[in-house]
Amino acid sequence: MRRCFGSVAALVVSALSPSSPRLPNALHAQQTEVRLAGEWIVTRDPFADLWFHSLAVIGYEGYGPLGLYDARYAERVVAAKTRAHVKTTLDRRAVALRDRLTADSAFEVLHFLPLYFVGQDPTLVLAALRDAIRSDVSVSGRRSPPSAATIIAAALPTAQERGVMSALIDAVEDEWVAFLRVDRMSHATQDRSNAQALQSAWNERFAPVLQAYLTAMSIERGRVLISPAIGTEGRFVREANGAVIIVVSSDPGTAGHAALQALVSELTFPLLDQLHTPLSAATPRVAAAQARDAAAVRAGAVLLDALDAPLAAEYRRHFVDAIGGRSFERAYPLSNEAEMELKRLVTSAIRGAASGRTSYENY
Repeated sequence: MRRCFGSVAALVVSALSPSSPRLPNALHAQQTEVRLAGEWIVTRDPFADLWFHSLAVIGYEGYGPLGLYDARYAERVVAAKTRAHVKTTLDRRAVALRDRLTADSAFEVLHFLPLYFVGQDPTLVLAALRDAIRSDVSVSGRRSPPSAATIIAAALPTAQERGVMSALIDAVEDEWVAFLRVDRMSHATQDRSNAQALQSAWNERFAPVLQAYLTAMSIERGRVLISPAIGTEGRFVREANGAVIIVVSSDPGTAGHAALQALVSELTFPLLDQLHTPLSAATPRVAAAQARDAAAVRAGAVLLDALDAPLAAEYRRHFVDAIGGRSFERAYPLSNEAEMELKRLVTSAIRGAASGRTSYENY
């Protein structure tokens, strides 16, 4: 998933790029870990779990054909809290927070926020965000690179937006202390097992198939965060060092590959960046975002068609089931012209990788 707040995402990536000699030491160490620990890592992240859990409980959704959050997860949380006789600040303020978040498109950046704090303690991240929201310091004109928290705060410049964000931070902090920290620990063994299973499936089934495409897109390594609150639509951020961070659901699905099928769709956004054919005749922001999200799903099918037919069939079944049984093409519309161009781009990318060139050299 990548929507209308690309400029904010690009600013964060640029400011926090490991190539910057002025990158804060803690963040630099974090990025180095990604490079040295292995090409692809499938893992859980406590702050990502907390933040996405909170947005799922609130019911803050997007506008695309797929859900940003898993409604079944939110229902399970309600049941768990009922059994534990727990009612949190987030529960009490959920409706009011949802109304305020959905009324202002600036808050859509929150769907990506955890990707810029990977590996950090939830309490410290929330403290940094609170300090940034309370500060009036501008990102522009700074002598040193701004922190991720400062850039997020800069995307919410009005007093009203910062008031809503402050209330959200307070509610999320209470959610961590009053419920999720202990609940998450109770599932730790199963969570590790699920992550290991998805890591093995990626290493053995998906990575070998996709290697030529990843090479062509200059994607050298990745960190895949799996989180139970995430819906069928994931999150994708490309960094400046050949790495990507992707978030998908931790639900293995009936075939055990649902999370990785979603991962394939997220990996097609660099391919869509090369597409010249308009995806939608409509100009409104929401319509354009919906068309791009549908195109990402279709692009994943085009990619797998060229690489692994059985995996492509499994991919189509997954995304048809996710949206309620319609045909794949009707559920995720794409013009014939755009589909043909995607096929040409995929063919060029795979051939370019085989000859040792990137898709950018071929294009």
